[in-house]
Amino acid sequence: MNKLASVKKWQGFSVIELIVVIIILGIMAVTAAPVFLSDDNVDENLLRTELVSLLRLSQERAMQDVSNRCYGLTLSNTAITPVECGASINSERIISVPAGVSVTVSSTLPAAAARILFNSWGCPVSSQHSSTAEPCGQSSVEFSIAGVDTRYVCVQSHGYIRTGACS
Repeated sequence: MNKLASVKKWQGFSVIELIVVIIILGIMAVTAAPVFLSDDNVDENLLRTELVSLLRLSQERAMQDVSNRCYGLTLSNTAITPVECGASINSERIISVPAGVSVTVSSTLPAAAARILFNSWGCPVSSQHSSTAEPCGQSSVEFSIAGVDTRYVCVQSHGYIRTGACS
């Protein structure tokens, strides 16, 4: 009987132990919740993903339609719009730049801050490509998406599109 009494004594937690554990879990939840519930960087990450998708689609179309030299995108302060040889663009395909986020372009291509095209090999070229064919290897194009944090998209001079800064 003595053994049975000592086993029952240690079978559960005391009320004080439960309260201490609940308090510790509460403190951890209060400090960790903002990290999981925050929408910081959501706009930048979403814009980066949409930009990479639009760049790859424009590049693919330029590589498939080798007779036309007019596939790429135009940039403004509020939107990134696909360019498809004068075809009308559905408004759903235009990427809106969220308030508080800015997109800048770094490249040695002429007028790259406003418009970038792809040649039939998938390389980034200037807007002059539509009238005079331009070769690969001229310059890489780096998109900087700045908001709470800064995100980058790189189109290397030979056409490889990736996230991250061009280096």
